[in-house]
Amino acid sequence: MRLYKILTANGAYETYFGTPLNRIDRSYTTTVAQTPNCDAFLFLCEDEQDAQTGLTLLDAVPTGFDFTYCQEWGLEVNQTKIDRVIADLG
Repeated sequence: MRLYKILTANGAYETYFGTPLNRIDRSYTTTVAQTPNCDAFLFLCEDEQDAQTGLTLLDAVPTGFDFTYCQEWGLEVNQTKIDRVIADLG
């Protein structure tokens, strides 16, 4: 699985996921974290996505995000938690 970041301010979120009234099926993605002010999200995707969709492929877990996949696991996002999500989705 690949870790991606998507911003909301530049319209990339709506372009990729759609709007509440016109959703785009992205059932192969799993959101794992968001910034406290919801201006960016991290998600895992099974397949490589086109960079022209406004996504940024990450090779490391960035700082400044709160873990949202399973809040029982805590709010800190790190590689160990990302690996745990991947195993959980397994």
